[in-house]
Formats: sequence, structure tokens, C-alpha cells
Amino acid sequence: MVKYYLSFLLLLIAGIAVGQKVQLVGKVMTKNDQLAIGEVLVQVENYTLNSVSNSEGIFNLEFPGTGSYNLLISHVSFLNEQLTIEGPFTDTLRIYLAEERLYLKTVDVKADKTDRLTEVNLQKLTPVSVNEMATPFNEFSQLLNTLPGVVSNNELSSSYTVRGGNFDENLIYVNGIEIYRPFLVRAGQQEGLSFINPDLVSSVNFSAGGWESKYGDKLSSNLLVEYKEIDTLEGNINIGLLGASAYVGTKVGKRGNLIAGIRYKNARYLFNTFETSGNYLPRFVDFQAYYKLKLNNRTSIDILAASAFNDYLVYPATTETDFGNFQQKLRFLVVYDGAESLSYRTGQVGVRLKHLFSTQFKSAITVSAFNTAEYEYNNTEGFYRLCDVDRDINSDTFDECISQRGVGSDFRYARNILTASVIQLVNRNDYQVNAKNLLSFGVSIKSQSISDLINEYSFIDSSDFVTVNNVVNRENKLTAEFVDTYVQHEMEVNNRTFINYGLRLSYGSNTEEWLLSPRFTINRSVFSDLSGQLSFSAGIYRQYPFYRELRDVSGQLNSDVKSQNALHLVTSYTKDFSLRQRPFTFTTSAYYKHYFHLIPYDVENVRIRYRPELSATGYATGVDFRFSGEFIPDMESWFSLGLLSTKEDVVGDGRGLIRRPSDQRITASIFFQDHFINDPSLKVSLKLQIGSGLPFGPPNSLKGRNIFTGEWYRRMDVGFSKEFEIEWQHLKGVESFWLGIDVLNVLGVSNTISYSWVEDVNGQNFAVPNSLSARFLNLKGILKF
Repeated sequence: MVKYYLSFLLLLIAGIAVGQKVQLVGKVMTKNDQLAIGEVLVQVENYTLNSVSNSEGIFNLEFPGTGSYNLLISHVSFLNEQLTIEGPFTDTLRIYLAEERLYLKTVDVKADKTDRLTEVNLQKLTPVSVNEMATPFNEFSQLLNTLPGVVSNNELSSSYTVRGGNFDENLIYVNGIEIYRPFLVRAGQQEGLSFINPDLVSSVNFSAGGWESKYGDKLSSNLLVEYKEIDTLEGNINIGLLGASAYVGTKVGKRGNLIAGIRYKNARYLFNTFETSGNYLPRFVDFQAYYKLKLNNRTSIDILAASAFNDYLVYPATTETDFGNFQQKLRFLVVYDGAESLSYRTGQVGVRLKHLFSTQFKSAITVSAFNTAEYEYNNTEGFYRLCDVDRDINSDTFDECISQRGVGSDFRYARNILTASVIQLVNRNDYQVNAKNLLSFGVSIKSQSISDLINEYSFIDSSDFVTVNNVVNRENKLTAEFVDTYVQHEMEVNNRTFINYGLRLSYGSNTEEWLLSPRFTINRSVFSDLSGQLSFSAGIYRQYPFYRELRDVSGQLNSDVKSQNALHLVTSYTKDFSLRQRPFTFTTSAYYKHYFHLIPYDVENVRIRYRPELSATGYATGVDFRFSGEFIPDMESWFSLGLLSTKEDVVGDGRGLIRRPSDQRITASIFFQDHFINDPSLKVSLKLQIGSGLPFGPPNSLKGRNIFTGEWYRRMDVGFSKEFEIEWQHLKGVESFWLGIDVLNVLGVSNTISYSWVEDVNGQNFAVPNSLSARFLNLKGILKF
């Protein structure tokens, strides 16, 4: 009897085993450097089973039972593979694909030779290092600023200029959604947080010029950011003296991925190091979430939502600034009354639908909306005194005011309200004609609406003589529509030569212009081992006036302004080599940009003040150098140097070519990492930036624009960090705790960001420098799980 029971039990177990489904987890990676590959289609031959890998290269398949199966693996950028597998599957299946080298790529901060052949003039950055870099607010722009050709002389701001351009000439895309800067921000301390949250970023590509036709039209640069897709629970909590942040990512259901982050910035302690003392009450909060849902193995939907609440309130008390030289030192003292407030609320949402029609054709449609409401209130009066300072060290009045040059008051009033909204629809398509040819095409439609209420005035009372220097009371409304379409062809001539050429056609209702923008790039491997890459790019880049380009200093809109245009010519060379069995890369680029039409502008800290009533032509030319590699094993560092000259010729001013406000002739930066030999978890990082003086001149003076040169920018930040592994049972799931100490502005240099102009009793004008933050010690900790 027992024998029959045992036989029956064995048959039952066997039946269950036969009917049980078998799970397979796989990961797809590049063959050379084992980087994860997303969007890979994995099909099971003779079965209606398939899966698409995520951004981490992971895919899942469910088989009806054990046995032998034939897998077909395909991707538009890699060679197809076939693989036979045998169940049961206990370990993760690893699949390696070879690069087809269709998308042309160069200049990679940490890339392999094959990657460098796929996206021309794009630099791939590693966003993880931002948290480990000594910066005030963990802004991703602080990593960009170490690249050659990228300049930011303000550690409080996320704004940057590229190769002689200005802050408004940079394209920024996050998951295919175009990102916009706030309009009314005047100074870096008012700016709040930049859109990009480094905790959520999975990949970043940056171009300083000469990018492809499939990307948009602006004059200077292109930044492409993609957010993460998380399959397992992960996150961190970051707390410091200057703010805090946290993010969490997880898988939602079987087909969904969610990642969300919140950031809080409180720079009150840092603002107290300014020359202007007072009660600073800043509050900057940002929330973002990214959700991806795979409807099936070929179709997915991405949703990105973000909102920011930024408030800057200050009750200034006093400012004391010393300037001049040892022989003649002047002191500018201001006592304030009143308050200044800036508040802006921004929201952005985007939905992207991607579908893989076949292994040759894929398409994506993105719908996005942006809205901002900004309020600028100012009611301050500053009572100032300008005097000579005694420099005689033997005098009883040494370093005190001995003669008065001027007294007076400066009153500023503003009640400005600006609202703006932008709605955009974008379609992008890629068709793999064959193994050596890729055709891309697409179209975008954008509508913008802006309402601006301006009510401001200011006057100066100097020696009982009142001068009203600014009165604006206007209401502006502007609506405009834009249509863009592009087509481009990428081809492999041979295994060492690649060509990319394309065309953009666009129309803007605000200028009623049809614009054609051809672009071309050729990339050649100098050596047979692909270790040296030489590329040349040429193209036309257009920039329609948005809103600020149309508004002059009196607040009036100029309807006769046309789009700005630039011709980019870029030559780049990249060489990979090894030293002491460690990878290194040397990159150099020479460029020339010719501006057919320019709208002259002046810079007030980080605010652009355009002069649409003027027209100009100009150029920007220079050369960039970059040397990067593992000077310390497994820790990448780099050195950058940029040489630049940019000038413009304003029609009718009779001055010929003059320096543009962004003409910073020399820029150099170093980012270096090291660790203690006996304790690799104890690390140190150094970031050094040096830049020659920028041009400036007296306000509202066409003849005096940019006739002076400011002081050099010098800043060094040093960070120390220690990572502790967490093994406590009551903190199960927590991986590590990271503690950091940053010494910001180690050298204590008083860098100048702008100048205030003061007139003495004799009618002589003085440029009083406005300085940035002083030396500051910041503590921060990160809990990772």
C-alpha cells in the first residue's frame, strides 16, 4: 500500500513540475566594456514570447517549462545575435552585443572607443560624481563648469555660458522635454535650484557646438539628460548645512518603474558671508517624479512631472566695500531700509510614448507643458557714502575714512508679475535602412504665451540733486507658435569613417521667418585600433527671439527683431592611451562661430538685458584642451583649458569690433580625486576654477559698453568624505552612510560678480565691485539604501 502511495506522490510531483512555468532573468551588455544596453528586443523563436531590456539592460522571460529555446536578440545600434539556452535557469543570463557604430560619437569623459563613434560632439558625463564633488548645493552645472569651453563665474547659480554665448543660448532636454530658465531672476542667490536633479539621472550627454540636425536650434550648446528606471528599491537621504535632498526608486507592479526626488535648499548661512549684511530668508523646494510603464514588449509610456517653489526674501542692513589699490583705497558704505522679495512657481509635465514597430523602425511622441508665475517685489532705499581711506600705517586714522567724496541715496521700487506657459508636441523617428545606414526624421510644434506686468522705478539723490534713472509702467502680452522639422542620414563609409548630415526647417510666427539649417559631420579613425578620432562639423544654428530678446530696457517690445543666426565650424581630435596600465584620454577642439545677426545684451549678475533696438554681427573663436584619466586607480580626474575670443560689431555705434560680455579669454579648471592608501573609503576631491576678467562698462552708455576689464575669477573647493558600511540588523536594507566635509572657497578670494556705479561730488564715476560668497565650511551626510 505504501508503495502505491509513493508512486502516486511521485507522479503528482512530476505533473506539477511539468506544469510549472520557468522564469529567466537576463542582462544585455556591450561586448567591449560591459555597459548595460536598454531597448533590446529579446524574442523566443517559434513562441509568442518576447521582452525588452530596461535602462539597466535587464529583461525577464517566462517559459512554459524546462527545455531548449532559441533566443533572437536585436537592437537598432548593435549587431543581431542568436543564442540557444537550456532550462532550468538558476543564474542571470548575460548577453553581449557588438556595436554597429552607426550613431557617431566623440569626446567621452569616460567612454570606450566604440561609444565615441556614435554621437558626434557629445560628451558623456557621469552624474554620480556630483554628490562627491565639493560644491555648495550639489548642482549638476558644477560638473559642467569643469568642461573646457563652459564658464560660470558664480557658484550660487546654475547658469552657464558656452564658447562665448550667453545664459539663454543653451538647449536643455530631460527625457525629451525642453527645460526653461526663470525670467525675472537678477542675481545668483535668487535663482533657487536648477531643474536637473542629479539623484535621478542615469545618463547625460553634452555638446558645446556642432551637434546633429535632430536636436533643436540654439546658438551655443545642447544638454541631453535621461532619468533612471529602477527595478529594485533604492534611494538615499542627503542632509547638509545648506539644504537637504532625498529620493526613492522602485518597481511598480510587473511593468512599471517609479523614481521620485525632493530637494530643499537653504543658503541662509552662506549668504551671511556676503558683504551685504542683513536678514536673509531664502526657501527653495523642488519635487520631481518619473514613471515608466511598459504596456507591452514594444510600447512604453514615460511620465515626468516637476514643480518648484522658490522664495527669496532679504531685509538688507549694510554693505561695506573697499576697492582701489594700496596707494588710493576707497570705501563704499551703504545703509539700507526696506526689503526685496522674489517668488516664482514653476511646473512642468511631459508624457512620452515610445513604440518599436520592428527591429528596424522605432518612433516616439512627446507632449509637454511648462508654466511659470514669477513675482518680483522691491522697496528698498540705500543711503550711501563714498570716502577715501587713510593708507598711512603710521597715522592714528589708518584704515579709516579721512575725506568724503560723495553721499546720497538710491531708491528702488518694483512690483513686477510675469506668467508664461509653453505647450509642445514632438515626434522623433529612427529607421535602420541596413547595417550601415540610419535615417532619422521628426517634427515638433510649440506654442508659447507670456503676460508681463512691469511697474518699477528708481532714482538717485546725490548732494540734494535727484536723478530719476528708470521708470517703467507697462503690460506686455505675447503669443507665438513655432514649427520645426528635420531629417538626417548617418552612414558608415567604412569601418573607420562615418558621416552624418541633415537638414532642419523651421517657422516662427513672432518673426514670420522660414529658416533652413543644414548640418554636416565627418568622423575618421586615425589609427586602426580606433584609439584616435578626428572629426569635423559644420552647420547653421538659429535662435528665434523668445521674450526677453524682444523687450528693451524700457519694457517695450520690439516687433522688428529677427532670429539670431550662427555658423559653427568645429574640429576635434581625441586620443585614448594607457599609462601605468590605466586609461587616459586627451581631447582638443578648435572652433569658429560666425554670427550673421546678433541682439546685443548686457549682463546684470545672471540676468540678461537685451538691446533689441540694436543689431550686430560678430564671431567667437577658440581652442579647448582636456586631459582626463585615472591618475588614481578607479578614480577619474581631469584638467581643462580654454582659450577664447568673442567680439561683436554693433551697427551705428562707430566703434567697430568690441568685446562681448562673455569674452573670457582664458579659463582653466581641475577636478582631482584621491583616497588614502590604507583606507580607500576615505576620499578627498579638489575643484579649481580660474578665469580671466570679463568686460564691463557704465550702464546705459552705448559708447562705454565693455570698455573695462574686471578681475580674474579664482576659486578652489576641497571636499573630504568617509563612507561607512552599515551592518546593523535594525537598519536592514541600508547599504552605507557617507559623511562629507567641504571647505568652499578655500583661498578666501573675494570674487566679483558685478559692479555698481557711483558718482562723486566732482562728477567722476566709480565702479564699486559686488562680491560673491567668502570661505565657508559645509557639512553633509548621505544615507544610501
